[in-house]
Amino acid sequence: MTKEDILRAYLEDDLFIEKGYLKEGEANKSKWSSTTNNNLINVIKLAIEGELTKESPNVTEKKINTLMNRQS
Repeated sequence: MTKEDILRAYLEDDLFIEKGYLKEGEANKSKWSSTTNNNLINVIKLAIEGELTKESPNVTEKKINTLMNRQS
């Protein structure tokens, strides 16, 4: 399974649309290499990348916190 497949598997969850985090069809348009202003997608990408590279959960957490602080 590629990073793109994993990302799509997460984003295709209906809960994201029901809660208004994603618009209908946005999950299918998302590509790993594309940039987005959607924080949810960016956080999921960081988490997937961290898991696949076997980085420490603390490092992944710090990256996510840094991303979220820049967006504030």
